[in-house]
Amino acid sequence: MASAALRRNGCALCALLICLGAGPVHATERAFANPRPVAVSGLPRGSGGTPISTEEPFVSRDGRFLFFNSAQHESHKDLHYAEWRDDGWVYRGETGPGVNTPTEVQGNPTMDRHGNFLFVDSSVKTMIRSGRFRPASGRVEEVRDAIGFPPKDVRLLAQRLHGNMGVELSSNGDVAYFSRATWKLRGTRHGRIVGSELLFARKQGEAFVYDERRARRVLARINTSDLEYAASISADDLELFFTRLPEAAIASGKVRSHIMRATRASADEPFGEPRVIEAIGTKDFVEGPSITPDGRTLYYHKREGKKFRLYEVRR
Repeated sequence: MASAALRRNGCALCALLICLGAGPVHATERAFANPRPVAVSGLPRGSGGTPISTEEPFVSRDGRFLFFNSAQHESHKDLHYAEWRDDGWVYRGETGPGVNTPTEVQGNPTMDRHGNFLFVDSSVKTMIRSGRFRPASGRVEEVRDAIGFPPKDVRLLAQRLHGNMGVELSSNGDVAYFSRATWKLRGTRHGRIVGSELLFARKQGEAFVYDERRARRVLARINTSDLEYAASISADDLELFFTRLPEAAIASGKVRSHIMRATRASADEPFGEPRVIEAIGTKDFVEGPSITPDGRTLYYHKREGKKFRLYEVRR
């Protein structure tokens, strides 16, 4: 595994420290730079005869697997995955069995270092499901509804739906960050998203426990009147990456978003004021950051035409 990390990131020290369990090396004195596309060989063809979208990336905690969704439509997405082979990502297939459905959204894959797997599923009450990823077979097993997250809240009179849009599991599996979002309704169907904030729940036994007061205190500098969602937490829990979509961008119809980074000195503290990752910029529709185990490379997706493509920046 250390050799795979070395090939991907060009850093023998990072690979050695990950292998020894010493955690990520944060090059905080160096900014992320040089955005470039991420290739996944063997992707199946989607609409228009071009490869399927690669949206909402997640790099596994050992750096071996890359999960993403295919973004066929805002109300229909399926989970897929790739594996690192020699010197690049190679498509392996749909994530499953028992994960994807013909009409709903399965997205925002995440996993701890023990193989506990979470993902968003719009067909269930909390919109989050869990399972166990088996690296040898590539299967996700024991799929079930995740327990402890706030449920969907449909308000037909107000024409609003509150629900969970994203999820990110910490490396040790103790904390699950999630995006609590609000959509306008069109009758009984999803409409435009109008709000989102980041929160978290802590693992207790087989369930998660959501303490809203604590979550809001820890994330007080993260959440604003803009939309915050799609979190990614570093292996040591000290760096938080997320998407910020300005309210004004939604109102103008010109959707431009930012990838943000916030830090803290210890895992018991609130996060500090977030900053835009300048290398990614603010002129495109970019979302879904995922930091690699060594903390050196940040994946994200960018909208290009009608599809989403993976990119990375490194420091």
